Amino acid sequence: MAGKTGRSGNDIHVPDPRLSLMGQPACVPLTESDVESAARLYTEVFLADEPTSHRHALDPALFFPYARFYINSLVRKDLSFLSRHETTNELAGFIFCFDLTDDPENEGAVMSEFISHFKEAVAMIHELEDRHLNREEIKSGSVLHIFQIGVSRQYRETGIARAMIRRVLVHARQRGFRQVIADCTSPASKRVFEQCGFSEMGFSPYESFSMNSVRFFAGLDGGISLMVKKI
Repeated sequence: MAGKTGRSGNDIHVPDPRLSLMGQPACVPLTESDVESAARLYTEVFLADEPTSHRHALDPALFFPYARFYINSLVRKDLSFLSRHETTNELAGFIFCFDLTDDPENEGAVMSEFISHFKEAVAMIHELEDRHLNREEIKSGSVLHIFQIGVSRQYRETGIARAMIRRVLVHARQRGFRQVIADCTSPASKRVFEQCGFSEMGFSPYESFSMNSVRFFAGLDGGISLMVKKI
């Protein structure tokens, strides 16, 4: 569910004046001390900009405790990163990852309840992945799933999303992963992943997805792209 990252341009690097004023961003591992601030940014970005979340319309006050629990579970996996400005210490972005063989619902009842609020989006992602990935042959530690990536609105178009993806690729390779996948829910995120060497393995239009004979995302433009990169 790699969603809003901001619009991306070409590969020519032009220093952004905002970064000169605020300090250079640094990609740092997600730690327990970051959970509260990361949950706030995740709540802000995901509910405002993730295309599928608009149909679920979850109250931010309800979403935030789930976000905090979810992010705390990611800390233990040591696969996720944040972008933080060195001078302001402000969080600019997040990238949340886990082993593809992990089932988030194994984290317990709270996580299962959280996922249930977005069951249509999760089902659509699983359907897309199942069409193109043979899960039975995927071993633990071989495929990393970039599940969500987001950048604070004020820091978009500064290269932060690409920097976080590239940091994850290096870390994944060091951990022994051989492939990285992402489910891009917007054209902007798809472009950013393409710039980092990912290619589209499959695509599922929102308009054509149905669950229990209900087309939950009917009228929503675009779709979800399954992006893949070998490392």
